[in-house]
Amino acid sequence: MFLADQFDDVARDDLDGHPGGAELTDAAAIEASPWPVEQLRASEWSPGALDDFDLHVIGNLETAPNALLEALCKRGRHVLFEHDVRICHWRGNFPAAGEPVHRHAQRCLCPHRRWRRLFETAMGTIFLTHRQMRVYLDNPWFEPSRTAVLGSSLMNEDFFERVDRAQTRDRECDIEAAILGSGHQIKGTDPARRFCREHGVDPFVIEGLGPEEVLDILERTQTFVYLPKALEPAGRMLLESRFLGCEVIANAHTGVCGESWWHLDDEQALEVTRDAPKRFWRLIRRFIREKEAPTTSTPEGDGWLARIVGSSAREAPTLETDGETILTSSL
Repeated sequence: MFLADQFDDVARDDLDGHPGGAELTDAAAIEASPWPVEQLRASEWSPGALDDFDLHVIGNLETAPNALLEALCKRGRHVLFEHDVRICHWRGNFPAAGEPVHRHAQRCLCPHRRWRRLFETAMGTIFLTHRQMRVYLDNPWFEPSRTAVLGSSLMNEDFFERVDRAQTRDRECDIEAAILGSGHQIKGTDPARRFCREHGVDPFVIEGLGPEEVLDILERTQTFVYLPKALEPAGRMLLESRFLGCEVIANAHTGVCGESWWHLDDEQALEVTRDAPKRFWRLIRRFIREKEAPTTSTPEGDGWLARIVGSSAREAPTLETDGETILTSSL
């Protein structure tokens, strides 16, 4: 069973009228599952709903009633899939935090009483990137059972079919630069717009579009600029833009840019991302083995795949602007 507040078939909230990155990543995971999967929204849960399932994968579940959390802890057959910073009162949105340690140090010290037992009884926790996991591990109250890093967001088969088609034809870019338009301060719309204008470009602002419409825009774009003000656990749009042929300009807040595979050559990097949905379930299989045979040693394997650097890895090109290091990458 895959548990979440919502899935990719509904709007996320009043500000974002389309599914967000978490919902799209969950959908890609469900699509790649080697086992039958049923979806359950927290609002639809009732006692006994967990009984017929061997495994419970928990995505974003902010609205879960305490009775549901208690039932999950009692069974201990769940895996947590972290999309932001679940243990944080501010969900990792440090610029919006009303507390100075979160806002200025970008560090979470929340005791997360509501979630602690869920992590302690989990078969394991899967993080999108090492940058995201570090925020959890720096929290003195956080005591996970087992952890693994996926290395990126998950993309579905339709996306990779689009990438394959795009690589067979010449790109015609009528958009010089694009940025994400968002009402959330953390997404860095203003810094990205300022960066573009400092370089003599009036950017195309991507906002209010559905997932497929966003991909259509990126296929026509020369450069995608994304400069979040604080932690971006992964950076789904960076994957989309890079593999659809854009030059990518980002900063060190973006988790995916800190993964060494991001700096592999184009073909290798794409294959790491293409494998990610299946890798997600391999990590869960590993958690199951370790849970059922805890004395059996298992190789690190997929848990460290995101750190592999091949002989063809390249250094990330960088530039400085207003004292901030900007990372660039292009196909």
